Amino acid sequence: MRASFFLTPSQLSLMASSIFLPLILFPLLLATEPTSSARILLTRVSRPKYTSTNSLMNNPEYYSPGRSPLILYNDVYAMSLAIGTPPKPFWAIMDTGSNLIWTKCKSSGPNFFDTSMSTSFSSYVGDTCEEWGVGQDCPQKYDDGKSVNVTLGQETLTIGDVKVNDVTFGCGITDDENFGFGGIVGMGPGKLSLVSQLRSRVFYYCLGSRFDPTARRVFLTGSIPNTYSSVQTTPLRTDESNYYIILEGISVGETKLPITDTEIAKSNKDKRMVIDSGTTFTYLEKSIVDMISNEFMSQTNLNMSGSDNVTKYGLENCFNYQGYDNAQFPNVVFHFEGANWVLKKDNYIYQKEGGEEGCLAFKSNDQENDKSAIFGNIQQHNMIVSYDLDNNKLSFVPADCNQV
Repeated sequence: MRASFFLTPSQLSLMASSIFLPLILFPLLLATEPTSSARILLTRVSRPKYTSTNSLMNNPEYYSPGRSPLILYNDVYAMSLAIGTPPKPFWAIMDTGSNLIWTKCKSSGPNFFDTSMSTSFSSYVGDTCEEWGVGQDCPQKYDDGKSVNVTLGQETLTIGDVKVNDVTFGCGITDDENFGFGGIVGMGPGKLSLVSQLRSRVFYYCLGSRFDPTARRVFLTGSIPNTYSSVQTTPLRTDESNYYIILEGISVGETKLPITDTEIAKSNKDKRMVIDSGTTFTYLEKSIVDMISNEFMSQTNLNMSGSDNVTKYGLENCFNYQGYDNAQFPNVVFHFEGANWVLKKDNYIYQKEGGEEGCLAFKSNDQENDKSAIFGNIQQHNMIVSYDLDNNKLSFVPADCNQV
């Protein structure tokens, strides 16, 4: 997960007090610009070869919380939940790129969960963080230097109008009291993630436009409604930590870029690309980012600008398109195995609302410790994206999220 998510206490309080408003009111905050680029660096979760003592995991009953509203702030998506008894509302980043549910815990303060005030909290007596393969004290580390250490516990989690008992979660102590949201909801394939503990083998989300403050953003369990006729499907692969789809090529307009399999495979073996709701931009090998930029500039006749965005966002390819007809922007198409993901202008150009300066929302994955290719959430706007873990497939279809 690469993201930025810093809220003031007053903003967190406002969102928490709004948790039970009608769904249409949840997109309260419109993203404008991320404050920095942070990427979660998680130790990969190993799959235990023994049965967990978590009663929820061993219960064959399938919980179906149905839907949970999402809010967009600083270009990441957070879902509304409540923890404990009585329920303590909080907002946590929905992250398909990690596998641990954690919330900030402290004995005092309005935006922290106090375990001593909950009658349903219990210390976790089963497998330790280390035994789960996420390190001693389940460390969560971010690129900007912030970190969170957690201890495992079990609690009642409320999602929508459904209460789920004995959910294993991390009680986190951050090194910064203004650190982000109330926590992170790991939605990955690991056994500690929310979808694994809920046994939600099929789930989907719809991420409404970042430029429309009334657009719905919502997470749901179940399959894409059969009213959509143009659904595309690509094989979904997993390891202990991530979901992958196979990237076979990229086109800009009608031009297919001369990307070799070797260039694609530099980032992930077997041409795998992580699909991640918790990462803002798409990360690719630098040579591929350069090819996209050069072809885009050639087709649009735009010129690179010396934008401040370069230092703000780390985006390498920025330009001014004042007076340029939006209809002239070519589509960018990611060719996945058996499916073509078409990106329109708002899915690959990052800009401030109403601005005439933009940047291509593709970044070079030049971090020495992690060169993963990642398909970010901007590229997933105005789409229903479905994860079917029973049939190992990912499906997607353009959609008006207000109709979902």
